[in-house]
Amino acid sequence: MNKHVVVFTTHKAGSMLVHRVLQDICKKNSIDYYSPNQDPDKQVPFDQIFNGEDFIAERNGCFGPLRFFVPSAALDDANIVLTLRDPRDVLTSMFFSYCYMHPGEIDGNTGYRKEVADAGIDKFVLDMTDENCVRYRGEYGTGNRFTKHVGNIRDRYLTYVHEVLGRSNATIVSYEEMVLDFGNWLKKVIDAFELADLDRTYRALMAKHAETVKPAGENVWSHKRKVTPGDYKEKLRPETIAELNSRFSEALDALGYLEPEYNIRSIPRPRRGSAV
Repeated sequence: MNKHVVVFTTHKAGSMLVHRVLQDICKKNSIDYYSPNQDPDKQVPFDQIFNGEDFIAERNGCFGPLRFFVPSAALDDANIVLTLRDPRDVLTSMFFSYCYMHPGEIDGNTGYRKEVADAGIDKFVLDMTDENCVRYRGEYGTGNRFTKHVGNIRDRYLTYVHEVLGRSNATIVSYEEMVLDFGNWLKKVIDAFELADLDRTYRALMAKHAETVKPAGENVWSHKRKVTPGDYKEKLRPETIAELNSRFSEALDALGYLEPEYNIRSIPRPRRGSAV
């Protein structure tokens, strides 16, 4: 592989599975892998990047999963993969991460985390899409430490729409495809690496990871709380959903989450800038 592969996603969109898939692709094919989830010598240093260092351009290999957009001169020639989830489900999942299951400075359902839980999911998801997001202490699966650089959750989606979707060198896939048609999702991710023997890698990763994305019962204390798409419809008030639809209208439309409206048996198809 003689190109950069840059994989963008967001929090609460299966990013740890994306990490394990990328890690395995790179290990099997002797590709350098840089990730927020790697050891320090291979870790993506966001603080340095947001202070002006072009970390990606200065190295060769795979970079991801990057849970928000980061600039680099290398993006014009890189093979980019963008895998996103319906932002309404992202926010729903983020509430349970923040209040219960994600590790951090205090235990779940205690202190200020319990206060957020008691205030309710509807307040949380709206706060995370406007200026109120900065009032929340700790990260707990939100990426709030970098809000001053990447914005709230709505801002992060709009940045992807404007910075990535229109690129001819970007492959757009979805979390929904990951959990409903893992084999097809995996093939598209592997294709971005332009491997000489991609079938070998595909078979190995299918055998290792395909079972991990199957839906299971809900557990608010589990990192994989609930896989099935459309959870926001069960958890949020209709007026909250209507407000999120308004705030995310551009991103929902561009990513295929509104036209036609999807359900758990239909995978959203991005409208532009896609290799799907």
